[in-house]
Amino acid sequence: MERVTVDLISTKEFTQVSKGYNPKEVDEFLDDICDEMERMEAEIKDLRQKSTNLRPAQQPAAAAPAAAAPTEEITNQFREILTTAQQVKDETIRKAKEDAEAIRAKAEAEATERLDGLNEERDALSKQITELKAAAASYRQQFEQLLAAQQEALEKATDLF
Repeated sequence: MERVTVDLISTKEFTQVSKGYNPKEVDEFLDDICDEMERMEAEIKDLRQKSTNLRPAQQPAAAAPAAAAPTEEITNQFREILTTAQQVKDETIRKAKEDAEAIRAKAEAEATERLDGLNEERDALSKQITELKAAAASYRQQFEQLLAAQQEALEKATDLF
């Protein structure tokens, strides 16, 4: 699996499907993730720099072999850093899941609303078709009655001659 970086997130292209997510919302969310990753990378870089600066100050010049063993204070600092990083990761994942669920729920609600509207439109059109069929049948019956009356009138007129 490729390592996720800010550049990878920024340049990642997704295929679009008809029932997919709003591309603008996805891009904005990915931008937020990139911003958070850049902030965390800067924080990690700063903490590494501080850690590097602490090491020479804590060790005497003659104790070079002991430099490999981390002090309890540095160990605790790294634990704090790891704990903070874990919390940030967990919070980012939790927020991403919440946002994804909200986007899904919104899309589902919009689809349901649109489907309901289309069903209402279909019912209205079905009613109009039924009414038009009834009107056509009525006109046909009236026309047939008119034709029958005209035929009867012609037959009476023919009897006269």
